[in-house]
Amino acid sequence: MEKDNYKDLKDYIFRYLSFWHYFLISIVVFICMTLIFLRYTNNVYRTVTKIEIVDKAMDSDMSLPTAMTIFNRSMINLENEIEVISSNRIITQVVKELDLYFKYYSVGRVITSENHKSEWLGGVDYSIKLTIDQDSIKNVNRFIISFNKNGMIIDHEVKDEILNSYEFLGFDNLNSSDELPFDLIIESNSLDKIIGNEYVLVLQPVSKSVYELQNQLQVLKIGKQSDLLSISLRGNNYLISEDFLQMLNEKFNLDGVYDRQLVYKRTIDFVDSRYGFLKDELNLIEERKESFKKEKDLVFIDADVEVSTKQRTIYDSELFKVNSELDLSNLLLSYLETNNHDYMPANIGIDDLSINELINQYNNLISEKNKLNFSAGENNVYNKNLNISINNMRNSVKQSIANYINSLNIKADNLKEKENEFISKFDKIPQNERLLREIEREQEIKEALFLLLLQKREEAAINFAVTKPSIKIVDPPITDINPIYPKPSLIFISALFLAILLPSSVIYLKFMFDDKIHTRKNLSDRINNIPVIGEIPHIINKDFLKTFVKHISRDPLAESIRMVVANLNFILFNKESVNKKNNLILVTSSVKGEGKTIISVNTASILSSKYNKILLIGADLRNPQIHKFLGVKKSKMGLSDYIYNSQANWEDYILKEGKMDILLSGTIPPNPTELLSSDRFSSFISEVRKKYDYVVIDSAPCLLVSDTFEISKYVDTTLYVIRSNFSSNNLCDFINECKKENNRFSYQ
Repeated sequence: MEKDNYKDLKDYIFRYLSFWHYFLISIVVFICMTLIFLRYTNNVYRTVTKIEIVDKAMDSDMSLPTAMTIFNRSMINLENEIEVISSNRIITQVVKELDLYFKYYSVGRVITSENHKSEWLGGVDYSIKLTIDQDSIKNVNRFIISFNKNGMIIDHEVKDEILNSYEFLGFDNLNSSDELPFDLIIESNSLDKIIGNEYVLVLQPVSKSVYELQNQLQVLKIGKQSDLLSISLRGNNYLISEDFLQMLNEKFNLDGVYDRQLVYKRTIDFVDSRYGFLKDELNLIEERKESFKKEKDLVFIDADVEVSTKQRTIYDSELFKVNSELDLSNLLLSYLETNNHDYMPANIGIDDLSINELINQYNNLISEKNKLNFSAGENNVYNKNLNISINNMRNSVKQSIANYINSLNIKADNLKEKENEFISKFDKIPQNERLLREIEREQEIKEALFLLLLQKREEAAINFAVTKPSIKIVDPPITDINPIYPKPSLIFISALFLAILLPSSVIYLKFMFDDKIHTRKNLSDRINNIPVIGEIPHIINKDFLKTFVKHISRDPLAESIRMVVANLNFILFNKESVNKKNNLILVTSSVKGEGKTIISVNTASILSSKYNKILLIGADLRNPQIHKFLGVKKSKMGLSDYIYNSQANWEDYILKEGKMDILLSGTIPPNPTELLSSDRFSSFISEVRKKYDYVVIDSAPCLLVSDTFEISKYVDTTLYVIRSNFSSNNLCDFINECKKENNRFSYQ
């Protein structure tokens, strides 16, 4: 069974391969088309850069360790970073920085190629400057620039329509009254490179350039646990892609740096807003001290009075520290009351780690919100949740500061109570000294706070100036030397596939709608127990088909007829009745044009080379063809005339062709079936059976008329002719049906 399937598959393949010339033509055509396509298609290259996002949670030296940092997990949201990198805002900055709303093209004989601005005009030095506002460009403007010895010609084209044409004497348009939106200056050196050539300058809206670049840009994460991003750009010119990615990295880095600097800027602004206030308070205290000394006529008071015991000094120092913390906390709380949804000053001197950590977390949330606003709207779910987190965090900071102030007030009250206990012990201290000490203590507190704020301002200013970068360039923009499109190997494979698929599909459709018999196997599979005794090859020369096969001929037709005759003798020899003379052979077919006359004529001719008495009878009384082989008229008398005329002798109508006798069909009668079913025809058959060694009868096609069925009851065997690529498969059903019904034919 497997062997049969293999053979069927093999036959099916060879059936397709019989159309090899169509496959060859298709392959040659597709390869030529592929070569032309690869020759005149602009290559698309892929430029890639890799960056590492720096974790902003590591910026603060005072930030407390968290679960994330302890287990070395990143706090970076790479999805947000990807959205920022590919955002319209960042790419617009790059487009405006690099003037990417200008596109430069050189016109070739077949294709127009995009150039980097340094390659345009064949390397000739030039300068170009936009003379209108970038955002005022609304349409794509195309400028076709050609050069001659006297100057240049610029055609302004919009939407494939030429609006204006400008001709300049010289190689710039500075002193002209044209309406061109740019100034173009060509240097005078190496003008021979551009004279006679044509170039194209395209000026398009910034938004269109941004949209095109966003579609060509791809930002991907590298690994699940990594902080690395791969940024790639597809383009026809790798120099443009490398410039774009380089500037994109710079703009994205500056955007992150700006977010970090904003925290320090808020700290500086906070200190500056309190600087004048504290300075005025210090001036007032110093004026009070000066007035007090003048009023009391005091010149010098020893600050190290023995009355100041060590314990009082300790309480005094603690009270000073508490008051400083209290002032800073009140200042920060008042700032929070007047500034909503903005960065909080960080590390201003409050000695409470939890408050400082909450402020850092709040500032991180503000940075994340600012970044998200560029890529998502206010109604974004994540944005709403982030606003809730910010409000909750702000309330937590305010509550923590308020609690801290309450604790400081309680502590200060306790310290003052202790201090008052010691004051009562020093009643002997002169009142003036005590009052002066109070003034000096207040002065010291304000001076310490003033110096602390100045220190924090300097620290913030230094951090502002040396802010850490937001990204680290892992790989600069690098372009693969092999284009990503078109890929010759893939294009050739696809072309070869299509070159085979196209004719295969056509041939398949032809096979699917084809109902003709093509091979011997097709015929054998469709007929029931009817032997196929021979195959006649296709004869190209039609004139050769109208001649008798010569006995000594070795051409394919003659050899195939000999094979049929040999198989026919084998069949006749094996007939059951050996006493009966089995020598009547009927040649028929289903329809006209299947070649039955050629087979009958040449079968009789080959038999005549072996036997002395051979008779060929033309029994097709409707459309006789044998006369064409003899070169006689169709109306020459024959079988029909003999049957119709009871006085006639059939031997009088015999024609000679070598050793073979031929009886033509004769005059075409109006009732062929009646003639062939007559007793006279039956008697004729009996006579010729006895007289001749073999009798070959060429009958009419049996599908449409019943003439052949009248003859079949007299014959010993039937040669049923099927023509390859002509006879329909349905005819096999007719043959099988005839075989089944009354065994009309003795099929061979």
